[in-house]
Amino acid sequence: MNFARASRNGLIGLLAATLACPPARALVALNDGRDRIYVTGTFTTTLDSNVFANSDNSGDFVYSTGFVAEYTRRAGWIGVNGSISVSSSSFSKHRDQNFTNPNYSLEFTKKSGRTTGALSLSGARESRADASVNLRSTSWNYNVGLNVKYPAGINTFTGQLGYSNRTYVEDTLFADLATYTTGIDMIHILAGERELVGGYRFRYSETSRLTSTSDHSATVGINGRLIRGIVGGLRAGLQTRLPHGATPIGKFTSWTMSGTAAYAFNKDLNVASQFSKDFSTTATDASVDVTSADVSAGYAMNSKVSWSLSGGWGLTRFLGESGRILLDPGPPPLLGPQRVDSYATWSAGVAVTLNNHLKSGLNYSWFQNWSSSSYADFIRRSWTLNLSSRW
Repeated sequence: MNFARASRNGLIGLLAATLACPPARALVALNDGRDRIYVTGTFTTTLDSNVFANSDNSGDFVYSTGFVAEYTRRAGWIGVNGSISVSSSSFSKHRDQNFTNPNYSLEFTKKSGRTTGALSLSGARESRADASVNLRSTSWNYNVGLNVKYPAGINTFTGQLGYSNRTYVEDTLFADLATYTTGIDMIHILAGERELVGGYRFRYSETSRLTSTSDHSATVGINGRLIRGIVGGLRAGLQTRLPHGATPIGKFTSWTMSGTAAYAFNKDLNVASQFSKDFSTTATDASVDVTSADVSAGYAMNSKVSWSLSGGWGLTRFLGESGRILLDPGPPPLLGPQRVDSYATWSAGVAVTLNNHLKSGLNYSWFQNWSSSSYADFIRRSWTLNLSSRW
């Protein structure tokens, strides 16, 4: 559990405005429109009551600017999506937390022919408040993913390969994490716009503290029309995690789940939800079992104004650290198997499309974390005003 889940609610107003208005024309169009370049500039100011996500409740004003250049190509068998961006944030009081973060992504897609799929690569420098360790952290994150889809009659087979690496700038406090993932699914077409899906995933993670974990999960589910008017996907099954390290903490077995659902009342009002339960590894090399659920609603009052409302809940059970013994309660926080966190969050926002190129939004979010570690008990409130221009 981390503030990324809470802070992303601050973007809902801006996203709602983007969806509600006509897409902007590309700044540059080449090759008869097959190659397009877009640029976006943003400015955001935030009043944040708790910038470190802990019981110290240290707040600040944060001013942020961003620039994004996007490139798309639609010609031939292979499509290309690429982007380069940079974001900078300045804190009024905690100036040592100021940051400038670059971000890049590149994706090659094949959507025609018998075999389809995508190859994606990305890299980003990220600064965030992490509620699982109750500190701010800065890391370089790299991801490579390959997805392949092959139809065979009424069945379709898909395969996934992935690699991710998170390297912390604060290498004396946190454990770098590298993760390798592979999986295979079989999709069977059913009547009524539904698909039956089942598959297996293997995930291996290793840290800079010479520890590692092996995860196995098998799930089944359904995609498409879940019930009348509700579309999405739901998968559930069994998962196991086997940690390896200097301090053995045993094997963990639990159920796992992931899913999305959406319902459109009409063209102006829609509701969407997502939920998951999975193992993961924190910045301090602790294994955790995380359950989360979010629901959001968007209402387009007209072509210029849209409203959004969202809420969420989550539970994090700390299973223990692979590489060292349990720490004592208090700062630094309790990190071992006695710690349990839960959170609730909600946000509301309004977005205004001023013209085809300029949008603005105002959002309020509230996030509360309850923990068996007193240092991790906190409330975080924020007001965010943003402006963006896309060409």
